[in-house]
Amino acid sequence: MAGKHVILVAEDDVDTATMLEELLTLEGYEVELTATARGALDALAERHFQAVLLDLTMPGMTTDRFVAELAGLGARSPLLIFSARLPHEIQSMAERLNAAALIPKPVDIDALLSALSRVVLAAPGEGG
Repeated sequence: MAGKHVILVAEDDVDTATMLEELLTLEGYEVELTATARGALDALAERHFQAVLLDLTMPGMTTDRFVAELAGLGARSPLLIFSARLPHEIQSMAERLNAAALIPKPVDIDALLSALSRVVLAAPGEGG
């Protein structure tokens, strides 16, 4: 489908990633999954996504290094950060990355879909 919104889900927990992939696919999104920090960085360096659901704590590198490398990419895909950490613990990282939303884990499906819809609808169109 030419107009399908592509979402990157960067999550190392297999059950959470699978649940998100199934949910977002049912909602009409195309989903690309990655389970490592390097995989997320590589995917963001290669292409633009309408939104990125991003767990900041993933295998492969420290959170601080991941945030620094992500900020260095200058990636323009809107970030929705979801984390089991308390919001005040990741607030400065979210601000540094200009995140569109902070979504606590366990994920509230309605809050996630609402934030995602808001971000996708606000994103500039890709031709058409």
